[in-house]
Amino acid sequence: MPATNLSITKPLWKKLIKELKKRGKGIRESGAFLLGNSLKKEVTEFICYDELDPNSLDTGIIVFDGDGYIPLWKICREKGLQVLADVHTHPGNWTGQSGPDKKHPMIAQAGHLALIVPHLATKRGQLLNNIGIHEYLGDKQWRTWETVSGKFIITDK
Repeated sequence: MPATNLSITKPLWKKLIKELKKRGKGIRESGAFLLGNSLKKEVTEFICYDELDPNSLDTGIIVFDGDGYIPLWKICREKGLQVLADVHTHPGNWTGQSGPDKKHPMIAQAGHLALIVPHLATKRGQLLNNIGIHEYLGDKQWRTWETVSGKFIITDK
């Protein structure tokens, strides 16, 4: 079981998926950082990559410039939040990690979770049980978790 358990409300998850779909336009990857209180492990908001780095989606895959972390850390500091995970989309069914995903974690801290949503977030009813869940172990090592194990909870709040 991963070190980090997360919960997210169904309305917030749906809003996130809708936003990823909109930003990806069905033709390119999109992504976001999931923010919340690290003690409660509850995602309370998200911020899309292209809000922090306007050019991050330009090539079709995520290319996030390090300068995008400056506004991210500022937002976290001002709101008293932490980055709990990141999420990005892949085309097709595949929710595994690409070579660049493995080499360049969005947050290179052991225990950080990277979620991958298939079909560029264009499928209706995208739930957490159909995504890739990857835990960063440090030193470019990852562990992939089964999505049926209940580590992630969508609440009806």
